[in-house]
Amino acid sequence: MKDKPNQASQVSQEITTKSGSNFSLSFFFLPKEKREAITHFYALSRLIDDAVDDYVGQEAKDHLNFWKKEIELCYQGKPSHPVSLGMQKAAQDFKIPQNYLDLLIEGCEMDLSKKRYETYEDLQAYCYRVAGVVGLTCMKIFGLDSQEAQASARELGLALQLTNILRDVAEDAKIGRLYIPIQDIKRYGLKEEQVLKGPINPKLKILFKLMHDRAQTNFDRAFSKMQQLPKKPLLAAWIMGKVYQRILTKIKEKDFDIYQGKISLNKAEKAWIAMKEYLSQLTTS
Repeated sequence: MKDKPNQASQVSQEITTKSGSNFSLSFFFLPKEKREAITHFYALSRLIDDAVDDYVGQEAKDHLNFWKKEIELCYQGKPSHPVSLGMQKAAQDFKIPQNYLDLLIEGCEMDLSKKRYETYEDLQAYCYRVAGVVGLTCMKIFGLDSQEAQASARELGLALQLTNILRDVAEDAKIGRLYIPIQDIKRYGLKEEQVLKGPINPKLKILFKLMHDRAQTNFDRAFSKMQQLPKKPLLAAWIMGKVYQRILTKIKEKDFDIYQGKISLNKAEKAWIAMKEYLSQLTTS
């Protein structure tokens, strides 16, 4: 029985490493207990997300229902999956509300039933579930729970998700999803097909610039609030935020042509950002 925590850590770490996510770099700078907790949470989030990305129809629903039940067992009993077991400990150690994980499931359920968002407000409601609550959960693990910390988490989560949406327009199109608000598409005289497949044109550039500006506004709001909070506990959040903000800038530098391949940062670019934030934390401590 005593091997179960070790197995949970190993499985969660393998999932996190395999994902190649921009998030995993920031975990390195956390103390061991917090690093393990956020790794369990990331692995759980990844598995929930994969349930709706890697499967279709009833099979996707079945996988998502499995994770919904596992979350219940994290708080009410004994979960069966190693990652859920790790998440159970993280939830207990850092007082993570079940509601956060339930909302994450709700967001992924929306991916099964909702392929379009009519307004930006509709999109924000989705982003809160799949990204805002991720930020709120991370804040619990970081040990910050003030209203300012929660507000910065929601805004940073929205900024990250809007960046992902803009970067992944062509990739999401392959599975029939379009997250750019239909209202905005129509406002610029575009059709869904043009957004889904490209090629880039002046009207698309204006549309994508709108999405860019929304993401940048939320980065600015989040960073402004984060500056009022202790730097050291938020180092991982600063690294995540700055990495994604750089991706957003890179999209603009490429004149919003997101159809020529996924825009990303190489390992050296991400390491440079992480080191800059780490050194900044040392000078402000």
